[in-house]
Amino acid sequence: MDLIFLCSFLLIATLVAHVLQRRWPKSKTKTKTLPPGPPRLPIFGNLLQLGQQPHRDLASLCDKYGPLVYLRLGNVDAITTNDPDTIREILLGQDDVFASRPRTLAAVHLAYGCGDVALAPFGPQWKRMRRICMEQLLTIKRLDSFSKQREEEAQHLVQDVWAQSRTGKPIDLREVLGGFSMNNVTRMLLGKQYFGAGSSGPQEAAEFMHITHELFRLLGLIYLGDYLPFWRWIDPLGCERKMMEVGKRIDEFHIKIIEEHRASSNNESKEEAKEMDFVDVLLSLPGEDGKEHMDDLEIKALIQVKVE
Repeated sequence: MDLIFLCSFLLIATLVAHVLQRRWPKSKTKTKTLPPGPPRLPIFGNLLQLGQQPHRDLASLCDKYGPLVYLRLGNVDAITTNDPDTIREILLGQDDVFASRPRTLAAVHLAYGCGDVALAPFGPQWKRMRRICMEQLLTIKRLDSFSKQREEEAQHLVQDVWAQSRTGKPIDLREVLGGFSMNNVTRMLLGKQYFGAGSSGPQEAAEFMHITHELFRLLGLIYLGDYLPFWRWIDPLGCERKMMEVGKRIDEFHIKIIEEHRASSNNESKEEAKEMDFVDVLLSLPGEDGKEHMDDLEIKALIQVKVE
């Protein structure tokens, strides 16, 4: 019944938009010259012309209409090209114009309103966050300081594989190597090990992996609500609701990490000083406009992008 209602609604909306488009008086103002492109349907634009393999559909459109093709994807303007010279101009000559990523609903709900460095719009805030990452995390000195942890994780990996091999059962290398890789990342960023001996516990590890997998899945989802605003009112598959739920769980996880690091820092004596992880570094940095410390929102966004 819901599917019948949805199809009927879409059909009626398309017909109404088509009638209004034909009867609405055309504007006398001069329109901008756009690249050539395929005919567009009311409301949907060219969305229905893209199938299961959109990259091939876009390549076919370039073959038909030229090296630069204009598309209207719902209410979103887009261009596609297969010409090397045009691509070079976009990436090099006009890179500041095309540097920002689209503001998708997934980025809004899952990345603190497009606040992390991977999804933030190009500008002063993005430059500041990128500088923090480059100067505080990706320096040779910082990476070398965690060489001991990497050696420990390599030993854990060998011991784990050896222990599993003695059982005579097949070893899931994807799971083993995935845990090894994730431990290296989380020990450097969060000061925690989520897999193997010395881990933070199976429940916390399971929660971390679940929200991480959901984060990746939803960020990579092509959601119609980004192109058709009315789709958000319907949301038949509950995608946006799921984004909001996962975003809340991610935020709670980050708050817990930050509070644990604050408590650890307050209780730690000078004799017990440990190697600072990325969260410790962020908590020690000054904020903008003369603030003593960075805002928690900024810290959470930076933790997020490094986990991504």
